[in-house]
Amino acid sequence: MTETRRNSYKPRQQAALKSSSRTSFRNPSLFTRPANEKSQRIRSTKEVSRDVGRESRRAFTRTGTTGVRSRSGLAGQDRVRRWRERASTGTYRERNQVVKDIRRDEHVYIGHHNRICRTRIRPRHRFILSYNWGPWCTFSYFRPYYHRRYVFVSLGGYWPLDYRYRRYYWYGYHPYRWYGYYPIAREVGGNTYNYYTYYYNGDTVAADPSQAAYPIAPVDHTTFEDIREKLAQQAEEPYEATLADRYFEEAVGAFELENYDRAAERFAQAIELAPDDMVLPFAYSQALFAAEKYTEAAEVLRAALAKVSPEEEGIFYPRGLYSDDDTLFEQMNRLAKKAELYSFDGDLQLLLGYNLLGIGEIDEAVEPLRLATLDLKNAPAATVLLNLLEKIRSKDAEETE
Repeated sequence: MTETRRNSYKPRQQAALKSSSRTSFRNPSLFTRPANEKSQRIRSTKEVSRDVGRESRRAFTRTGTTGVRSRSGLAGQDRVRRWRERASTGTYRERNQVVKDIRRDEHVYIGHHNRICRTRIRPRHRFILSYNWGPWCTFSYFRPYYHRRYVFVSLGGYWPLDYRYRRYYWYGYHPYRWYGYYPIAREVGGNTYNYYTYYYNGDTVAADPSQAAYPIAPVDHTTFEDIREKLAQQAEEPYEATLADRYFEEAVGAFELENYDRAAERFAQAIELAPDDMVLPFAYSQALFAAEKYTEAAEVLRAALAKVSPEEEGIFYPRGLYSDDDTLFEQMNRLAKKAELYSFDGDLQLLLGYNLLGIGEIDEAVEPLRLATLDLKNAPAATVLLNLLEKIRSKDAEETE
């Protein structure tokens, strides 16, 4: 082929290739892939990612987008803030907020005329303390000489009256709800007997029982006749301190220093020495929870709830182990975040429901406990807590009527 013919053939060959290329893009073959498909797919992926980012930012600015806010950490902050606000509305006053430099052998209380009273006491000194819950009223003896601070809340109001262990005279309990570590008592005059209560009206102490934030049932000699037998069971002096009491004391101190592993170890040793104590396991479970050993904590909690009888709902929450509520709320918030991610984990749901019930978040506790009932292992324990929750809810409704 001559040089002239070769040069004239090139334009025709290039025109044919272009025509073929246009035809192949209009009618792609099943056995060929367009040259620019990969670049189109890359652009498409970037566009989708950009659109998702835009939608997430829009959702973040809208109300009701809990999922997005949870990922950013704001939902957790809202939770803690809500718990803190509700906890600050208590009707009690801590003793050290009213009086300073209180001696161990001194009983400090608020008298009938809103005056601070101080009296020297001996170990045998005791007085009658009253708690109300809905239409119910309970009385118990309180010995200020032994008392160091409150640790437990008996959520159903029950306490084993035959427990004379020294540890529970040191670290006592509140029935029904939390009233602080060491609230100052207010004296109430009855027709025959005087007794004490932690009920207050706002920031001021109410001298008249009818002005209390919660209704105080009138007390006369017939009322005390009805409870005399129960009070007689509490009239006995505490036992001498045992090794189990010392372990419990060391556990409380370690917990306050946030040495939760040490606290759990000491609680476990106390349980070994006092296996029939139905209160100790709840403190042990809380120490494991604080150490973020959720599986072990749920296991101990299940075993403790398995011993609870329906008639005596002895479910105890050791809120007073914490030196302040913020530490407890932050630990609960970490658990809540994890429970949101693993809603199928019955252990996490059981622990979260129990802690919410313990701090009085009744409505918020329902959903995690319901999820825990879907797990066969946790269903019996969650059912016990749900039954107690309904009882608390009904009594609170009666109280507000």
